[in-house]
Amino acid sequence: MSLPRTRVTLRLDELRDSFDSSFSRPPPPQREPGEALLRLRVGGSSLAVRLGNLSGLHLMPRLVRLPGSPASLLGLAGLRGQLIAVHDLAALLGLQTGEAPRWLLLAGGTRRVGLAAAGFEGQLRATQEQMRPAGDASTHPMLSTSILLPNIPPVPVLDVDSLVRKLLEEASGPLQVR
Repeated sequence: MSLPRTRVTLRLDELRDSFDSSFSRPPPPQREPGEALLRLRVGGSSLAVRLGNLSGLHLMPRLVRLPGSPASLLGLAGLRGQLIAVHDLAALLGLQTGEAPRWLLLAGGTRRVGLAAAGFEGQLRATQEQMRPAGDASTHPMLSTSILLPNIPPVPVLDVDSLVRKLLEEASGPLQVR
């Protein structure tokens, strides 16, 4: 024998269904101001990369060195069934390469490239107003933008897409005999 359904029991059923269905919907996007960036240590200096330009960040896996490769190419890494060419960011940017790279940034679309950085210093957010042209003080054309945030010195932003495009063009160019 079932009891007659009252307004209260109907309302309880509605609330229960609403609560249960909330877990099947994706969470609403949170609108934080600015763009997410990773702050890295490369060649003894800080620089930032846009998080949206990366497809992954990993501890440096074991590398297989390639004889006769350019100085910036540290070697090949096997990652999730893919071979990734890993380049030393410090060498690519003409910075000191004293500290061994500990972090691997994955960039590029279907043709992934690995970029090695010595340290991971954290994540930060910057609005468009906080990003400024680096000016003449920039040490490399791939570092043409800087982030100006309170309480920290300006942090150059690496143009990852241009760097990856350049590396892929060089890799698919004519073979140079040494």
